[in-house]
Amino acid sequence: MSAVIGSGVRFGEPHSDGAFGTGVSQRRLLGVLLLAMTLRIVWACAIPVVPVSDSNAYDTFARTLAESGVFGWNKNEPFAFWPPGTSMIYSVVYRVFGVQYLPIVVLNVLLSIGIIVSTMRWACRFGGPRCSLFAGLVLAVWPTLVLFTTVLASELPFMLLVTVAFDLWTLERGRPWRRALVAGALLGAAAMVRPVALALPALIAFSCAVQGRIGMSRLLEQGRMWIVAMLALACLVAPWAWRNYVLYNHVALISTNGGTTLWMGNAPGTTGEYMDPPDWALKLNDYERDQELGRIAREQIRADPFGFLRLSGRKLIWLYNHESIGVVWNEPGIEQEFGVGAVRPLKGLTHASWALIVLAAAWGAVALFTSRGVRRALFDPLIISVIFYSAVHAAIVSQDRYHLEFAPQMAILAGLGLASVRVRRLSSL
Repeated sequence: MSAVIGSGVRFGEPHSDGAFGTGVSQRRLLGVLLLAMTLRIVWACAIPVVPVSDSNAYDTFARTLAESGVFGWNKNEPFAFWPPGTSMIYSVVYRVFGVQYLPIVVLNVLLSIGIIVSTMRWACRFGGPRCSLFAGLVLAVWPTLVLFTTVLASELPFMLLVTVAFDLWTLERGRPWRRALVAGALLGAAAMVRPVALALPALIAFSCAVQGRIGMSRLLEQGRMWIVAMLALACLVAPWAWRNYVLYNHVALISTNGGTTLWMGNAPGTTGEYMDPPDWALKLNDYERDQELGRIAREQIRADPFGFLRLSGRKLIWLYNHESIGVVWNEPGIEQEFGVGAVRPLKGLTHASWALIVLAAAWGAVALFTSRGVRRALFDPLIISVIFYSAVHAAIVSQDRYHLEFAPQMAILAGLGLASVRVRRLSSL
């Protein structure tokens, strides 16, 4: 049986677009989606939405936006410390349905379905129909993603917007400028949710340009796509950037927390996780605080570059070595319905499931590099995006929640690993 990986991977089976371009039959796709919906609906019926931490912030911002059109903790104190995209999405739900959580749960289920379908489409072109099927199953049963059904958070909107953008950009079907236009708009919306998406058009264009045989025509095509995508992205971001300029009389494209997160991840005595700003910084407005803390962080890095590298290594490990954020952000609801004793087993489940996904993804990465060669594998948009996200959070602040930014990529690699294991078993019979 063939086990060649890349645009031609079929793992020994003929390829077709399948249902919605996922490479699998409509029956199998519906089975995956039904499984995903059932798990999420069961969880939502068992656990109430009780916003805490970041979830509480998004809830508050969404309410303020819905009631007064102001982004901030209240209508009298507009700010830009947080990116506004997630709160804008939830505020639309509040405007339409009123301030209640059932529509939020329904939205989260729909976002999850969209993530699964777009990931399976990408996975089919990346590793074939079996990779697509396994990637969809991984996302469907991933415990933390199921738990996020009852959480107001940026992870699900960000994953959907970025995954659809990657899917469109790498489709290689239809007019490139049209795909770039839509992908750029999606990445602009994703940047409003998490500004890290600002770098993705260049990252995707570069990785697509150096895939396979490098030629001038391909470089020019990807360059044009990058320009179109950035114009679309700029149109999405510009109104908010102007709002911030009016508010601060300084340029702040989306949010004013870049310098603050750099400080959190590199201040003396930091563990690389979230830290409260010092008292003196809280007396400044959020733009001034961000500038000052960013300056201190950069000075610290320049003064001790080797210390920065050591800490970055620890933050990289922290990014990958556990997963409990879905339980943490649902903890009040879990304790309310099932008692304190239910929290620890659920954390054990999410830790264990993440470990299994990492192992399967690592096996998929080995199969990918073995089959395609180092250069083609390393510069694939999927691999290079995982490297990019990992590098960003190794440099700034790191938590387990941040590896969910590339959960679709991990699911595809895990799907590739599971598919290759299955093929080897079949070929040995």
